[in-house]
Amino acid sequence: MSQELGRARYVSFTSFKRNGEPVSLPVWVVPFEGGYAFTTDPDAFKVKRVLNNPKVSLRACSMRGNVAPGATEFHGTAEYVDAATADRVNKAIRRKYWVAYRALIAPSNLWSRLRGGSGTAGHAAIKVMLDA
Repeated sequence: MSQELGRARYVSFTSFKRNGEPVSLPVWVVPFEGGYAFTTDPDAFKVKRVLNNPKVSLRACSMRGNVAPGATEFHGTAEYVDAATADRVNKAIRRKYWVAYRALIAPSNLWSRLRGGSGTAGHAAIKVMLDA
């Protein structure tokens, strides 16, 4: 486990398209079951990329996804997890990012419920186990 990733407010998650082109996005990440995990929308392209190619990388970054020069790149294998595990990841995200979660995610969940949805924005999760 990396203290650098565990302390980071945002992590640049890089997955790969079918043609091998990398796609990096900033995500909130929490240490989880010996690796790291984050929530996402089940229909997100990052989910499709992980299902196609589980090899990914993580680097600490800014809110906008800018990676500082010299930031360590961690390689690993990503896994799209089941709903029960996604619920546990979501709870860990809420604990770590409680202020931002209440400001950004909770209103989205409320809007979803008001529109007749499940009220669980980001109700999917990806877990990354770093390579040894």
